[in-house]
Amino acid sequence: MNVEEYFDNYTKFVDSVTAEVSKNDEIFKQRFELLSKQLNGNYSRLDNAIAGLAGESGEVADLWKKIKYHSLEYNEESIGKLKKELGDVCWYLFQTAYALNIPMREIIDGNIEKLQKRHANGFSPEYMQHKKGA
Repeated sequence: MNVEEYFDNYTKFVDSVTAEVSKNDEIFKQRFELLSKQLNGNYSRLDNAIAGLAGESGEVADLWKKIKYHSLEYNEESIGKLKKELGDVCWYLFQTAYALNIPMREIIDGNIEKLQKRHANGFSPEYMQHKKGA
């Protein structure tokens, strides 16, 4: 198989395993309207917040990568940049919670409960080794 056929086959494969709502604007519009109603008109806020979380988290990760691998100094200036990006992550997190009408206390309490069940006696490397997908 030549390279062109290989990529053509892969393109067809990618299309075959893609949900119809991801490929069809009319189906997406119906899904959007349903979600917008379910979110009490907060679809745009939630969509922006989730995209913002991904982007800002990426900026935090990129700064850390530059400190680790690209010789960016770990100093007050780089820590200041990390603080600013973490502030943006926090802002988008609160926007997400607001759009979903979930109090931040519930999110934090739920996280504590989940982690206490997972690590009842503190962090366990054994748990991580046996965790699905690890």
